[in-house]
Amino acid sequence: MAVVRTESMRLIERFLDEDLVPGLSVALVDDRDPIWLEGFGNANNQTGDRADAETLFRAGSLSKPITALAVMQLVQAGRIDLDTPLKGQLEGFSIRYHDSGSMPVTPRQLLSHRSGLPSDLRKGMYTNTAFTQVTSLLHDEYAAYHPDMVYSYSNLGYDLLGHLIQQRSGAIFADQVGKRLFGPLAMPSSGFSLSSEMSERMSAGHLDGQVRPLPPLRDTPALGLYSTAGDLGRLMSALLSHEIPGVPASLLKQMWLPQTVDGQISLGVSPGLGWFIENHPQLGQRVRHGGSTLLFGAEMVLLPAQGLGVAVLANGAGSNRLVRELAGVILSIAVSAKGGMPAYPKTRLTEDEPSGYSTPSGGYATDLGLLMVDPEHPRLCACIIERILDLVRFEDGSLGLTQESIDDLPDGYRVLGGLRLRSREVNGMDVLVADRDGKEIMLGNRIEADPWESVWRKRLGSYRTINPDGEFSVKDLYLSEEGGVLCLHYRAPHLSQDLIRLPLQPVSATKAVIQGFGRGRGETVQIVEINGKQCLKFSGFMGEPLDKD
Repeated sequence: MAVVRTESMRLIERFLDEDLVPGLSVALVDDRDPIWLEGFGNANNQTGDRADAETLFRAGSLSKPITALAVMQLVQAGRIDLDTPLKGQLEGFSIRYHDSGSMPVTPRQLLSHRSGLPSDLRKGMYTNTAFTQVTSLLHDEYAAYHPDMVYSYSNLGYDLLGHLIQQRSGAIFADQVGKRLFGPLAMPSSGFSLSSEMSERMSAGHLDGQVRPLPPLRDTPALGLYSTAGDLGRLMSALLSHEIPGVPASLLKQMWLPQTVDGQISLGVSPGLGWFIENHPQLGQRVRHGGSTLLFGAEMVLLPAQGLGVAVLANGAGSNRLVRELAGVILSIAVSAKGGMPAYPKTRLTEDEPSGYSTPSGGYATDLGLLMVDPEHPRLCACIIERILDLVRFEDGSLGLTQESIDDLPDGYRVLGGLRLRSREVNGMDVLVADRDGKEIMLGNRIEADPWESVWRKRLGSYRTINPDGEFSVKDLYLSEEGGVLCLHYRAPHLSQDLIRLPLQPVSATKAVIQGFGRGRGETVQIVEINGKQCLKFSGFMGEPLDKD
């Protein structure tokens, strides 16, 4: 398949020529053999060492399919049950809920990101803290959602799965995976720590083209994998041929089935067990997972019906979008070269077409920030860009921006111009939905007025982080009120220089929940007393109030 390399090189050369990424490695395989293994660019911009197929990279969340396979090996061995409550299988696990009546969390829900656990525990994430400590750290945290309520990506869920593997196998997690998976599959350059030999072939991580030191990682089963394109190629061939040791074909196929349940808010995402399942209009079923850490990006995609798989690893911050694009291009070319591009029927991954729409009203927490909808005038306040935008009401009750308002939007928010906004009830929540080109998008949930808001107003102002993690700390904590909605502001300089602003819903005098759907939403902000001060607790970080002038 020389044509695959020739055609793909156009994109690879653009990435390198435009300094979008220092270096990358590619593995394209079928169900038996490698088709294309190669590295490009620099493994290290400082030394000029070149990348090849045996260069090691941090693979980030490609750890999750590995952890999921280790779980399935123990399922086959009868040591883990996917549908038995986790509390009965993992010693020491517990988490709080704001109300009673929640059903127990199971390993299946952890594997498919529907357990309702918080996405992350930011305090300690970039330290040498053992991931097994997460089990006990969660005792003082609150679930983001009830199980099976919302698709909610969770690194913490995979930490618990790693701990479960360790307890149920009787072996250290990394040793169990190495002995039962990496060893039999001839993956000598893969692991969750670096041997001296592996270190010699380790790529440097880069930020803005400059080499940066690799930070430690606590969440090993979720994020800590080191691997090469060559090793991932051998893994993909074994997956495509159903030859994973200790995991029969029936269990592998189960991992590639969508796990979303009736009534769950899926946000257009279809998780399997350790994978994400997509239906491409030309390529058919795609089984994939991405990986992003602070200085690396990764993507692995399987086409089971075509018997093809691709992995791309890169060593630049923010390169996950680039490697996903490249992986898609390589597979499209490979399928075409193999014998044409068959047409597959399109499949919706969202819920069945809903009914019961109404006109939105009030404040909604969305990924576009806090949207305040006034249906009487009608107008929309986009708080994150501090704009008041005029709306027009359509015959079906939906709302959309006027052309004048669309023209006034900043480039990053022009997506609002193509949306028709409606609301409907999902799982007891008033949800803001948008129709775009006939596809429903769930934007966020309505924030209700709460009697505790008057108590929280007394706490508005700035807070200083008193238990920092150096450069990986959450900083500049601040509580404000915007349009009658309580908001938390903070900065995470290791991720972005932008101010992060999140709407809160008070649920008691000392607890408020971050509103909206997706990464980091549903998590709880608490007020705790320390040395007589009402301090802010957020994702493990503590902030003491600064004296007001």
